[in-house]
Amino acid sequence: MTHYWGHSNDIFDSGYKAFRKGILLFGGFLTILGILIFLFPKLIAFIFASFILFAGISVLMVAYRIWKLQKQVRPFEWEETDLDTVVHRDPSRQYGKTITFIVR
Repeated sequence: MTHYWGHSNDIFDSGYKAFRKGILLFGGFLTILGILIFLFPKLIAFIFASFILFAGISVLMVAYRIWKLQKQVRPFEWEETDLDTVVHRDPSRQYGKTITFIVR
């Protein structure tokens, strides 16, 4: 039902319109891209090369951020301890918590 100010009460109306416009734009883009590839066959090579270039730059950016992050993270250091100084607990004694249920 359309009101006086021009929008609808239907919850799916705006989503459907956006979906329809997106499909139409995507179809138009693919059609224009197909025509351009027929006109300029080298366009496929340029598209593929630009995709590889973009992927390479993205991987370099991520690697640089990881490299910078390495300085912030404290590396784990092993500590050498003698076996004589380690406190061993008696395995015969059980350390645990007692849970008590109060039932009425």
